[in-house]
Amino acid sequence: MKTYSAIEVRKRFGQILDEAAAGERIVIERAGQPIAGLVPLADLAEHDPETRKRRQLAALDRMRRLSQQVQREFGPFEKDAATIVREDRAARTEKLMRVVRESRTRGGQA
Repeated sequence: MKTYSAIEVRKRFGQILDEAAAGERIVIERAGQPIAGLVPLADLAEHDPETRKRRQLAALDRMRRLSQQVQREFGPFEKDAATIVREDRAARTEKLMRVVRESRTRGGQA
């Protein structure tokens, strides 16, 4: 990814446009702050909200179908993913707190 100032873009617009057409992603700055981006036309679909929404919905549909396939093959899930993640976080937090308590106890006795 290349970065150009707004002044450079004005002076060398054709060259910078050619770079974008060749696949380069370009950030345009004004007063040292990024203000815009110039991307190849092929990358534009990535940034289109409707295209992104369609891809996300398709991915969710694939996950739902996979979940149904796994449940048919192995039986129903005992817990949903959110519960598993919460339990894992709680266990990691408890382990970390235990290490901190042990560290404080050892530090207080030294």
